[in-house]
Parts: sequence; structure tokens; C-alpha cells
Amino acid sequence: MVDHAPSPQRLAAVAAALERLDLGLAGGAAVDLRNATRRLVGEYLAPRVAQPDDDLVIAVVGVSGAGKSTLVNSIARRRLTETGTRRPTTLEPVAWGHAVLPANLDSIRRRLPGRMVDTLRSPPDGVVLVDTPPPDVVDASGRSVCDQILDVADACILVAGAHRYADAAGFDLAARAAGRGVATVFVLNRLPVTPELQRVLVSDFAEKLARTGLIERPELASVIAIAEGVVSPEREGLSTDAVTGLRKEVERLSDPQERRRVIDATVAGSTRVVAGALAALRSALITAEARRIQLADPVKLSYAEAADAVTAAVRSGEFAEVKDDPAALGAALGAAAARRAGRAAVRSADHWEHVGAGTARGLFTHGSETPTAARERIEWWQSDIPRLAAELGGRSERGRKAERLVGATRASVLDPGHTPGRRERRMLDRHPGLVDAAAERLAEELIGIVTADATRFTAGLGAGVPWGVLAQLSLEEQP
Repeated sequence: MVDHAPSPQRLAAVAAALERLDLGLAGGAAVDLRNATRRLVGEYLAPRVAQPDDDLVIAVVGVSGAGKSTLVNSIARRRLTETGTRRPTTLEPVAWGHAVLPANLDSIRRRLPGRMVDTLRSPPDGVVLVDTPPPDVVDASGRSVCDQILDVADACILVAGAHRYADAAGFDLAARAAGRGVATVFVLNRLPVTPELQRVLVSDFAEKLARTGLIERPELASVIAIAEGVVSPEREGLSTDAVTGLRKEVERLSDPQERRRVIDATVAGSTRVVAGALAALRSALITAEARRIQLADPVKLSYAEAADAVTAAVRSGEFAEVKDDPAALGAALGAAAARRAGRAAVRSADHWEHVGAGTARGLFTHGSETPTAARERIEWWQSDIPRLAAELGGRSERGRKAERLVGATRASVLDPGHTPGRRERRMLDRHPGLVDAAAERLAEELIGIVTADATRFTAGLGAGVPWGVLAQLSLEEQP
């Protein structure tokens, strides 16, 4: 295997980091890049690095009607795939290989169950040919089946028909293969039998390949020319002589040294693609993290100040006048928490507009559920005082005694100047630390009520990216 290929352990770490990524504000392009990189690492690079001696996978690709299936049948000298005038005739991939498929076909085998292996007549040792559907045939997820196979192949045979060789879809397939260094054999099929016309068409095809950077020079030898011929009804393929050039090319790729060279080149190309994608993802994540902080920190500060204001008002005795009325207390504290949350919302929305972030109309006030949620939490705080007393190691009170304990605790928390009567004092003395603990719990509830309103701003920003995950987005071996 190529010397600079990443280790299986490093690839596993990268795959795990890609799975854990929260891309937050990085955007849809970053999500697409992450998904494509995750597939390339998990479906091709990791299995191929782990099993470098597996058979060479050659994807036979091309647009509908190019004659891919006929050529595969012709090389095999028997019918392997369906051919005919119906378009497209190949709706599922068909692999012509040996008893065991290479590991880099595992993802295709799982996703696209169907006729994947035909071993009655094997291809040359060391290779597997996969006949693919046209690029516009998609699976249940909407992804092109041809693209999926091409993305896990080590080499590619691009078949173009003489009547449609300028089709952009065919050049897109070749560019996709070239993007990660996949060796590509170019076949111009269904040529007219006249040699002069063949040379003209092959020359023009080679010129187009050279102009798009798919071959270095527009030489006739860069293209395998196959003339239109009689298709045998038994094997649905051309005569043996008609595909001699293509069959020899497949045999050349099956040579152990050439096979290793091709696999090494594809692994190296795929490694370059992954390394570049990881660098782009790291950059996008750092940029997104800076944007997340720019948007989230002022929101957190505004709501923290609002929460502090509410708890300070409680400690100062602002709500002392309703200390003996549980319903009024819930309404008053709920309204105060909602009012402070609304002020924080206005400050946060103004900041977002200032820095160019979109803000919905409803963000300029508190959430509609905040007052109700606040009342419910205040009511719960009062009802939980007996349980809190028992938790602190005091006596468990029930019935009227529990009601008196709640009243005494509530009054002491809400009114700094409250002087308990003798009966209240004795009850509170039996529960040392209860007033302070209840005051702390009330502050926690009020802070929670106010800051929960902030999630309307922060929920869509995503979580911060841990440095450990960011550091794992690299093919460099970690110390």
C-alpha cells in the first residue's frame, strides 16, 4: 500500500469525529461536505487501506444507451446483464467477480441488494467489474446509484456512445472519477463501421477529453474505439474480436503490479481529497464558532442580567406583600420573570439585527409560554418545601403542619424583615437550614425560568465544537 496512506486507526478516529460533529452555523455546504467526506472515508478509504490486496474494483459507467451492459457481456462472453432497447435497461448494479467481493463494495452490497455476483465465468484474476445504472437512476435516499459505485471503485471504464459522446453527464462522471485519482479507460462505443468516420469521431472525443483536462493530449490511442456490430441473442454481446482492445485493457489492469499501482494511486488521490475536505471543515467550524459566540454571548449576558434582576428583587423584599397569598405570589413572580425576559429579548434581538442576523418578529418580546411556565414553577417551589425539609434531615411534616411550614418558610424567604411568631420559630428551628435552602431553590427556579426563554435565540446556534473533535479532523497521526 502507498507509504503515505493514513493508518486504519487514524481513519477510524476521523470517521468517529465526523459522526460527532455539530456543524451549527457552518451551513448546508459544510453539511454536504461532511457527509461526502464521511462516505469517502468509511466506504472507500478505510476498507481499501485495511484490505489493500483485495480485488481491483472497476466501475463501468456511462449514460443510458451507451452500451455498457452489452460490452460487459461481450468481455464475459456470456450474458451477465440485461440489454435491449428499453432505457435504462440496467436498474441495479451487477458485479462480475470472484467468490468474495472486495471490502470497498460492502456499502453497495448493503444499500443496494440485488444481483451483485456472477461467478459462473470469472473475470481475470484480481479484478471485479461492476456494470452500473445510468447516472440519473437513484435509490430511496435520492442518491445516484452510479455515483455511489463510482465513489468506491479503484478504476473506471467510461463508455460513451458515438451518437451522444458529448453528453455532459458522461463528462461529469469522468470528472468525478478524476477528482480522487481514479484511473479511467475511455471507450467510444457504437461507432459507424467506416474507418474514416471512426477516426473523425474518436479524434473529436479525444479533443473534448483533453479540453476538459481528463487526458493530457488528444491522441487517438487515449480512446478505445468499438464499432457497432451484431449482438448475439444468446449472450447479448458483441463478437470476441469486436472487444479485443477493451478486454486487453481489463487484463492489463489485472496484472498484479499494475493493479497495485492503480490502487495506490486511487488511495493517494482519495487521501488528498479527504485531507482537503477536513481542512475546509476545520476552517468552516472555526468561522462558525466565532459567529456562534458573536450571537450567543450577548444573549446569555442579557438573560443573565435579567435573571439577576429578578432574584435581587426577591431578596430585597419587593414581593413581601404577597408572601401570604400563594396564588398572588405565583402571578406576581411569573409576571416579573416574563417582564425581565422580555427586556432581555429586545436587547438580544437588537444585537442580532445589528450584526446582520435574521430575527423573527416574535423575538422582540418574551416567549408566549414564559408567564405560564413561571407560575407553574413558583407553585411547584412552594409545594416542594416539605420534601426539601425532609431532604435536609429534618422531620417529615404532613397535613396542616406541612401547610404551616410552607407558609413560614415562604414568608421568611420573601420578606427580609419578617419576624416569625413563636409557633413559626419553633417549627423552623426543627428544620435548620430550610429557609436558606428554599431561598436558593427559588433563585434557581427564577434563573431557570428567565434563561429558558433565551433558547428561542440559542437553540439554532448549535453546540460549541470541542477542541478534541476539531483536532481529530486530520489525517496526521496524533501524538
